[in-house]
Amino acid sequence: MTRARQTLLMLGAVLVTLALGVGLTAFTVRLENRAAVLRFERLADLVSSRIEQRMIQHVALLRGTRSYFDAQDQPVSVQEFRRYVAGLELQSDYRGIQGIGFAALLPAERQAPALERISANHGWTAVARPGGDQPLIGPIVMLEPLDARNRQAIGYDMFAEPVRREAMIAALESGEAQATGPVELVQEITAEKQAGFLIYIPTRGGLFGMHEGRDGGWVYAPYRAGDLHHAVLAELPDLPLSLRTVDRQSPGQPLFDNIPEDAPARLLSRAAMREIAIAGRNWQMTMVPAPGFLGLEDRSASLMVGALSLLLLIAVTGATRNFMRALREAELRAAQSAREADERTLLLREMQHRIKNHLARIQAIARQTMRSAPDLQEFGRVFGARLSAMAKAQDAVNRAEQGSADLAELLRAEVGGVVAAAQAKGMLNGPPVRLNGREAQALGLVAYELSTNAMKYGENSDDLTIRIDWTVEPRAGADWLVLRWSEPDASPAPGHEDQNGNGGFGSQLIHALIEGDLNGAFARAFGPDGMVVTIAFPLALAGHSGSDGASASGSSGP
Repeated sequence: MTRARQTLLMLGAVLVTLALGVGLTAFTVRLENRAAVLRFERLADLVSSRIEQRMIQHVALLRGTRSYFDAQDQPVSVQEFRRYVAGLELQSDYRGIQGIGFAALLPAERQAPALERISANHGWTAVARPGGDQPLIGPIVMLEPLDARNRQAIGYDMFAEPVRREAMIAALESGEAQATGPVELVQEITAEKQAGFLIYIPTRGGLFGMHEGRDGGWVYAPYRAGDLHHAVLAELPDLPLSLRTVDRQSPGQPLFDNIPEDAPARLLSRAAMREIAIAGRNWQMTMVPAPGFLGLEDRSASLMVGALSLLLLIAVTGATRNFMRALREAELRAAQSAREADERTLLLREMQHRIKNHLARIQAIARQTMRSAPDLQEFGRVFGARLSAMAKAQDAVNRAEQGSADLAELLRAEVGGVVAAAQAKGMLNGPPVRLNGREAQALGLVAYELSTNAMKYGENSDDLTIRIDWTVEPRAGADWLVLRWSEPDASPAPGHEDQNGNGGFGSQLIHALIEGDLNGAFARAFGPDGMVVTIAFPLALAGHSGSDGASASGSSGP
């Protein structure tokens, strides 16, 4: 073989090897870019879903606050609202929210007396502003926590400002949560100002008993958009991206924007956009990779292939191994993201299911009460009392830690509705027992029904003699609460119900609660010593006192 031919063959081999190396390297670069795109898309999904879930939680919090206002017999006072909001622990559990407030809906001619009433309840003079020509006003009555920023908002007429007024009217018309477009909050009292927005939910709550009826208003939450975004992004530290959020209906003023003005075009071209719905508004989020998002560590495969182009077999083997590993990691991350999304969806559905169950129970109580009530006044009294029993049980859970309620406290609250507080305390005897929310709701309604029946059918309703004893017994590997409700003076009402308690809606409700909701047993018996009701069901919470005869705090023996 001639030297020229050897040179030609060597050059051909070099060129072929170089071409293969360049081709493999270029192919590797494209795969890395694609992997980077997928990784950034997942990151964009994570950021947008975190913000969306945070706002869903906040809207649910406002709905709960509306229920708190609507459930009260009298308008909520400043002190009651302060205690309620303090119990929510906004700064730890709902970071990003500026506070929760109440704004009243009033005719404009009642602005002066309304402002006097607001000032008197706060103990300092609130200033009416900004003034307008609307026939209605929406002054801020309460806003907690009442820090230096929120104090500035008391008395401010939100109905006078067009952007706020549009959202307030939309909330009244739909009955649902409605967010505003970007606004400057009244709370912006420093030089460092942020774009803000508010979310309103209508309520029938009134202004400190100013009127016999309830004019209504809004439960609302103000937000500094920058603080909200920082609170969410703080949960995802060292994010390799910058973010701009705009309201699609008002795109002129961004809600949040930390994208550098001098961001390179190559990064802007990789931007990912997401759109989320926030209380009737659409937010568009634009996320741009940070300059270090695609670093040298992300180019390791292509550098390796380029360096090993002369050793094609080793280079291909190493590149393939790296490709497969990178693809497996991408698939694992994608599967993990899908699982997290499924878990979030499951939690949201569980919350919706529980809300539907509560609404279904209230609807059932309303229908059955309507059937048995002779007139509207009696329906209102009975239905309101039963809802109050549910509310007392929920209050007992809310006042305690970890979402549980004390059995003795719950029974004292329910029985105290028909007897004096001291007398109710003396009727109870049993060890300390903690109930979860479902058990407290059910047992609270049962105690209310039994107390009401004792007043209605007892032989001496002016001096009720009720005895409530309970123990905790092990049954089939679980702790069961066994509660005995004794009424020595009680006798069966002729033609009202049978020996087992079947008949009226109250008895049907008790059976449904104990046997259906709690998987327990309910029995009622009449004898020489009066009526004895026995209730037994398995306890969900661990750590109860056993059947050692220890009395609950505040209860007494016979």
